Amino acid sequence: MERRILHAVFVCVMLTFAATVPAAAQTIDAKEYTLDNGMQVLMVERHDAPTVMASIFARVGSANEAPGITGISHLFEHMMFKGTETIGTTDIKRDLEVMARLDSLRVLMRAEERTMREELRRGKIKDMLDPEAKTPRYREIETVFDSLILEERKLIIKDQLDELYTKNGGYFLNAFTSQDMTGYFVRLPKNKMELYMWLESDRFNHPVFREFYSERDVVREERRLSLESTPTGLIEEDFSAMFWKSSSYHWEVLGWPSDLGSITREQADSYFGTYYAPNNLTMILVGDLNPDELIKMVKKYFERIPRGKTSPPDVVTLEEKQYGEKRLIAEAETSPTAEIWYHTVAWKHSDSYPLDVLSGIMGGKTGRLYKKLVEEKGIAKSSSGRGGRMMGGGGGQAVDAAQDSRKYAGAFQVSAEGISGAKPEQLEAAIYEVIEDLQKNPVPDDELQKVKNQLRVQSIRSIDFMSGMGILFVLGQNAAMGDWTETNNGPKLCDLVTAADVQRVANTYFANNQRNVLLINAKAQSAAGGGEGGEDPQFAQAVQMVKSMKDPARLEKMIGMFSMQLDNVKDPKEKSQMEKLLKIANDQLKELKAAKDK
Repeated sequence: MERRILHAVFVCVMLTFAATVPAAAQTIDAKEYTLDNGMQVLMVERHDAPTVMASIFARVGSANEAPGITGISHLFEHMMFKGTETIGTTDIKRDLEVMARLDSLRVLMRAEERTMREELRRGKIKDMLDPEAKTPRYREIETVFDSLILEERKLIIKDQLDELYTKNGGYFLNAFTSQDMTGYFVRLPKNKMELYMWLESDRFNHPVFREFYSERDVVREERRLSLESTPTGLIEEDFSAMFWKSSSYHWEVLGWPSDLGSITREQADSYFGTYYAPNNLTMILVGDLNPDELIKMVKKYFERIPRGKTSPPDVVTLEEKQYGEKRLIAEAETSPTAEIWYHTVAWKHSDSYPLDVLSGIMGGKTGRLYKKLVEEKGIAKSSSGRGGRMMGGGGGQAVDAAQDSRKYAGAFQVSAEGISGAKPEQLEAAIYEVIEDLQKNPVPDDELQKVKNQLRVQSIRSIDFMSGMGILFVLGQNAAMGDWTETNNGPKLCDLVTAADVQRVANTYFANNQRNVLLINAKAQSAAGGGEGGEDPQFAQAVQMVKSMKDPARLEKMIGMFSMQLDNVKDPKEKSQMEKLLKIANDQLKELKAAKDK
């Protein structure tokens, strides 16, 4: 759960920079290498501190999944921290024996689950997770299974990878999963690079998926806390599934609950062999390094990993054309909300650049949506604690727009969070006023140039973020999509966008039959407190999530990341909420440490 939070906060903060910086282009000078096994390596020299930000990106995400194994990419994010044949166990021989026995028992349990699923379809049981719904044979097997789980835990050295990095000056050990990629990263002293090469080559060459079955339950609990328990989480999931009709963006990165409980270790092994082979990986190293010297060390440790036996298959099920407007009307304990999504284009499509510029014209506190809905009509909030579920992160804005160019398809997403008493339909109508004006009238030259400058500022600031982490993420995202040089080329192509380009894409993609609308009405009991000064339900949920964290080490990492980002948050309300959350997290950490010391 905390890894998902850290990534969301990272994206949000990168998009909230507003300070003025020189508008000159900033190019990332990366040295590229390809190992004999097909692994891509990118290195960027930055000698401002004696550290290296190191990462490995796998070109796999939830879009590479299929029904039956949804959520497996995110599950791997968890499993890759479970150790290897060398790390994470006191007795590898017995460890492997226990896992083999657990696998054989799961085969028997799956046979009983087939019976339970049929009973669910016939209405004989209501929930397969209900203990009373389990067959007598299943309970019998489960007793033996649980006893082996307890034995396995006694063999495990928990978080040994984390401990080894921490003892050697490493920090920010973390990972994230998105629709199109999975990334693993850490910052460490430059004189510890050989330790990094040994540890990472070991976990990518000889991973041991310990606690596989219990970790599926951890992921299901993460889904419950971060999605199902939030005021609008399941509504947003419904809306996204409605929007993505045929492509594999149809499901959440966290996967469907029924799949999470049925993924097998055999499926995991096959998935790993295909998508975690070196020919599907990109290593990125940013910091105080000498590329020509360091590549020798990379080859020494990583070329011993064999190339994958089969190349990762391409995603062939694309998003089919939409033939009419789709609407979802819901009610939740939140502020009145309107979201409008249009089908657009994928990453690197020639129209993605004018759509990016268009999102800058519409979004942000100087954008047309803010001026129309907040300043002119007074029906929307000026800021939000939600952060947004758009890929662009929402930037903490209650009114925003973003072009979400994914690897295989794209969406232009507009969202507005209303003040207390406002109606979602009012927000929707005001958004259309902004869109219609953009379709009818070219954007003035001075406004267009201002937005281009802002996009350039965001690009430069994201690169400069946290001494190499920004470079790592921007390079990693583009490398995982297919071309790291887009990091340098994309901003240049945005600079070439004309007012005619902006008007053209507004008319091309903002068509009524490509429109998907989500309107969320505030429940009566939350309306009184959902205004500009009321308590934010999403903030309350964030507090609940922090209080649910029971691992002191991981909570401490989250606190460190939040603390470093606090100074970059400009909005007073958002900053106040982050400060409150930090205090709650620190109090929680003290309680956990005190309990551990008893």
